[in-house]
Amino acid sequence: MSSVKALEMLKKVLDFSVKRGGFDHVFEKTKLVSAGDGKCVAEMVVEKQHTNAFNMLHGGFTASAIDLFSSIAVLTHPKIFEDIDEHSESGVSVDIHVKYLASAKIGDEIIINADTVKLGRNLAFLEVTMIRKADNVIIAKGAQTKFVG
Repeated sequence: MSSVKALEMLKKVLDFSVKRGGFDHVFEKTKLVSAGDGKCVAEMVVEKQHTNAFNMLHGGFTASAIDLFSSIAVLTHPKIFEDIDEHSESGVSVDIHVKYLASAKIGDEIIINADTVKLGRNLAFLEVTMIRKADNVIIAKGAQTKFVG
């Protein structure tokens, strides 16, 4: 699958998720930058809706971003879907871990790098790194295992 085709289709997947009326609306201003071969990169600016009571990036938002963008990354893996559409499903989470390493405040630009580390017959092993763009500080690292069989 070409990375251009993957990026186009994943933008539709993200748009569908945001507009369906669920929790994913918090990702409405997240921009997919690249996608393909089991990877995706997204960027966003931290806004008030993404923060906790201390105006710092909320841990729950971070965990949700790790879940969403690793799920989007696995959709681009050639073994999963040859023809992605906006209603494609990426499997079911079996396990998710987040390491919170630094903070981000309102106005900080964030880069989200998601990667399919291994894809087996039934399980996908995924990793995500969130980086503060201004100084390349790692904000969080996440790992997720998904049932994809």
